Amino acid sequence: MNAVTRLSIRTVSSSSRRQAMKPGTPIAGLDFLKNQDPVVSKERTEYPDWVNKLDKPAKTLAKLRKIDMWSAEEEEQKRFLKLSRRIKIKENNLDAGLS
Repeated sequence: MNAVTRLSIRTVSSSSRRQAMKPGTPIAGLDFLKNQDPVVSKERTEYPDWVNKLDKPAKTLAKLRKIDMWSAEEEEQKRFLKLSRRIKIKENNLDAGLS
């Protein structure tokens, strides 16, 4: 068994994803300030674009390997490099006996 097959990558299961809150819903845990109104959720359009991307699962390394990197989006290229480097670091650590 080589080092790559022993590595595991965590994924988010679809059952753990949550639905968006209705606007005006108080957000638990953010009401720590005294004498302040509770923090409530806003309309989806009032949040930055990147917030709407949080509920979509990121592409796996296996899917990214199938994409032509010259035609891939910048975010896909960055994720591919990040995941590839992470595996290489773990392999090097296993070879050095550091894990």
